[in-house]
Amino acid sequence: MKKIIILIAALGLLASGIWFGLAYASKSTLSAWFDARQTDGWLVSHDAIEVKGFPLSLNARIPNLELADPETGWLWSGPEILIDQNVLSAGDIAVIWPRQHIFATPEARYEIDSALLRSDLALEPTRNLALATAETALRDLRISNPNDSAWQASVDAASIGITRLDGQDHTYDLESSITGLSIPDVIRARLDPAALMPEIFSQSILKGSFGFDRPWDLAALEQARPQFTTIAISEASAMWGDMVLRASGDLRVDPQGIPEGDMALRAENWRAMLDMALRAGVISQDLFDLLEGGLGFLAQLSGKPENLDIILRFNGGAVYAGPIPIGPAPRLLLR
Repeated sequence: MKKIIILIAALGLLASGIWFGLAYASKSTLSAWFDARQTDGWLVSHDAIEVKGFPLSLNARIPNLELADPETGWLWSGPEILIDQNVLSAGDIAVIWPRQHIFATPEARYEIDSALLRSDLALEPTRNLALATAETALRDLRISNPNDSAWQASVDAASIGITRLDGQDHTYDLESSITGLSIPDVIRARLDPAALMPEIFSQSILKGSFGFDRPWDLAALEQARPQFTTIAISEASAMWGDMVLRASGDLRVDPQGIPEGDMALRAENWRAMLDMALRAGVISQDLFDLLEGGLGFLAQLSGKPENLDIILRFNGGAVYAGPIPIGPAPRLLLR
């Protein structure tokens, strides 16, 4: 019995030593990463890093963190961020965001409040923390612009799942669902000045596969974001009142971010969508008149003039709705 007790005590000391060694390494790795970002010119500020979770987890807490990348103009600031790592599986990491935090771009600054915002990641430590899978869940998210009291948006719930395809280091499946989306009043007033539409988008869904020019790994955060090479949408839909928009198709994207390919589009109550695009200034009156006549003719051919089934063609830097040119193609570049 004495030998068994001694063995158990020895194993306990060994396990404790391993955990404290890993905790020290985790803290040192985080500190070194922040130091490297400062060397690269980032603005980095935080209080002392804490690591807890003995014996099976490494729960790192980074208080009062502020990160700013001057090259992209992005900034994130919050009272703390929690990074939980499984001791037995170094690549399994959970990031728990604070209830209130700030995200800024060169265009605007946003205050974010949520009941839940959590990302569960499976990373590959031997491949510069390349992303294998990611699951993000959020609930009761509110976004506001402190410089514009009329700019407030909210989401009741959302989930985003990303999975890298086997044997394809640069291609990822994505599946997302958003319920209870409310857009800012200033935007809604432009789209629906008579306030005839409901305040909430009932549901939005996106399913597809996205190819990039390199993997999403630590370099994507430290240096520059990977850029699209292919986009294959199997299902994309959004519902707002009696308006329903669905899309699917395949695009190739060149290094300048210009897409080429076809996207099948189904628009239910499409005339109301066209009216909104005109009111919002997305299209001119001349283009509205051209689209209304041309698309109206195509909708009549389907037998259901209130619905429109059409192919959006991206070619030569322009977008065509059937035979009608509707404007330049968007540049699909990630900053």
